[in-house]
Amino acid sequence: MAQANTVDTIEVIPSGKALGAEIRGIDLSKETPEDVRDVLKKAWADHLVLLFRGQKLEDEHLLAAADIFGGQQLAGSRAFFLKAGFKPGETHRVASKAGISIVSNLDKDGKPVKYTEAVGSLELDWHTDNSYVDVPPAGSLLHARIVPVDGGGETSFNNQYLAYETLPDDLQQEIDGKHIRHDNLRNTAGRFRPTVEPPKSREDIEGPAHPIVRIHPVTGKRALYLGRKYEWPSSHVVELDDAASEDLLTRLWRHATQDRFKWTHSWIAGDLVQWDNRCTMHQRNPVDHTQPRVLHRALIKGESIISAWNPEAAA
Repeated sequence: MAQANTVDTIEVIPSGKALGAEIRGIDLSKETPEDVRDVLKKAWADHLVLLFRGQKLEDEHLLAAADIFGGQQLAGSRAFFLKAGFKPGETHRVASKAGISIVSNLDKDGKPVKYTEAVGSLELDWHTDNSYVDVPPAGSLLHARIVPVDGGGETSFNNQYLAYETLPDDLQQEIDGKHIRHDNLRNTAGRFRPTVEPPKSREDIEGPAHPIVRIHPVTGKRALYLGRKYEWPSSHVVELDDAASEDLLTRLWRHATQDRFKWTHSWIAGDLVQWDNRCTMHQRNPVDHTQPRVLHRALIKGESIISAWNPEAAA
C-alpha cells in the first residue's frame, strides 16, 4: 500500500471482461489530492466498476470516498428499518452513521443465519441499488469487513451500455417512450420490508416510474435501466397491460443479463468495490449461512435521471 496517494503510484488494471478494473497504489484511508481524484473519476467512467484491494477503512473513510465521486446519499431502506423500531448502532442491521448501510447475515445476537429482516444469506438476483427512489444514487461503495471462507457471496456486475447497444431491433422499437414502475415495498431479495402491506394491484405500488433507457450524465451514453424484476404487480411497464408488460420485461431481462456483459468478483476482507448504478446491474450468489459475512456500504449521491425519451436531454 502506498505511503501517500499520488498520480504516479496509481495503476489501473482492466479486468479483461465487459467492465471492471482494479485500482492499485492507493490507500483510501489517507488524503486524496485533487489530481488523484480526477484519475479515479476517469477510471470509474471508463470501467464502470472499480476494485480496491487491502483497504483498512472506518465508516468515515467510506463516506469520504463517496465524497470523491459526488457526495453521499442515504439509503432508502434506512427509513423502513427505523420505522420498524430498529435503533442505529444497536443491531447488525442499522449503522450508527446515517450514510452507511450494513450488508450482513448476522442476527440480533451476532450469529450468522440464513434469513434476517434484510437479505441475510440469500441469493440476490440482478438489480440496481435504490432504483425505487425518485433520484437514485449514482453509485455504491461496498467494503468487506468479514467474508466467509469458500462460502459463496461472489458478486457479479454487468454492463448496461452494452446491453442497450446490442438490443435487437424489435426490442429497440418496443421500449421506445416506455417506463418501468420501481417498487419500494420490497428489499433486494424480493421480500417485503418491515411494516409493509403486500400490494394487490398496480395502484398499491408507490415507487417512481423511470424510463427504460437513461442517459449517463458524465459519458452521455445510453444505458438500459431496469431496476429489479419482481413478480406482478411490483414490476410493470406503465404504458402496457399486464400481459404485454410481463412479456416485454421477460425479454429485456433475458437480454440484459447475458454472460457476455458480466464480470464476477470473489471477495476477500479489505476489498472495496465501487460500481455505477446508472449503467450497471449486480447480482450475488447465496452465502454459507453458517459463516459470518459483514460488509459496509455507502451510496454516492445521484442526479435526476436524464430520460432518453426527452429529445432535448438526449441532444
